[in-house]
Amino acid sequence: MGVSLEPHEIDEYMLAMPRVILCVARPDKAPLALPMWFSWIDGKIYMSTGLASKKVQNIRDQPLVSCLVESGEAYYTLKSVLLIGHCEVIDDQKTVRAEMARMATAKPLYDELRPKELPAHLERFYEQDRALLVVTPHSITTWDFAKIRV
Repeated sequence: MGVSLEPHEIDEYMLAMPRVILCVARPDKAPLALPMWFSWIDGKIYMSTGLASKKVQNIRDQPLVSCLVESGEAYYTLKSVLLIGHCEVIDDQKTVRAEMARMATAKPLYDELRPKELPAHLERFYEQDRALLVVTPHSITTWDFAKIRV
């Protein structure tokens, strides 16, 4: 009874889903689980966040992270991709902005979800320096309970 996703199914799923839960280690505290918008490019997860974000320093200190993308309401519809890997923090602003533009084209779903105009306070927020987070998986575990056959 195989419930794993095939590589092409992983790609399709990751491109269709809007959020990943990024789990980062924190010194002397429980790991922190954070919902993030992401792009799936060449088998890696790309995300952006404020450069001053605490998660950036936590990742610099401990770059091993886990990422969970999941869906399904009923038990028999549960589907997930769990990645464990190394997260690189890129803070060169020219590189970050170029990669953010590439991320936007890699995930057309966000065109529907992103407002055409942001309120002024959010415009100012997103104009601040950003960090690019790139997760290269060491392992990928998947399951799709809709595939269960007895």
